Amino acid sequence: MADLAEAKGDRFVALRALKYAWRIERLCPANPVPPSIDRIIEVCDTVAPLVRRFIPEDAARVSATVAELRQCRLELVEAERENATLH
Repeated sequence: MADLAEAKGDRFVALRALKYAWRIERLCPANPVPPSIDRIIEVCDTVAPLVRRFIPEDAARVSATVAELRQCRLELVEAERENATLH
């Protein structure tokens, strides 16, 4: 993302992308656990504006993926509720 932004001459966005990458590299644990679906949705929502700006042909795919994840989240919540009532 940073390389693409810099190639387009937007050094601010390039710097921001590098900052995010540095945070991920520095703050993520060595043995990560899979992120929650809520965290994945949050990350997708965060990168969506960058995708729309730099890879507009993929913007619709990102939006569709986020919509699918939200639907999966609702199904997961409903399954958890049903499971809780069984116990």
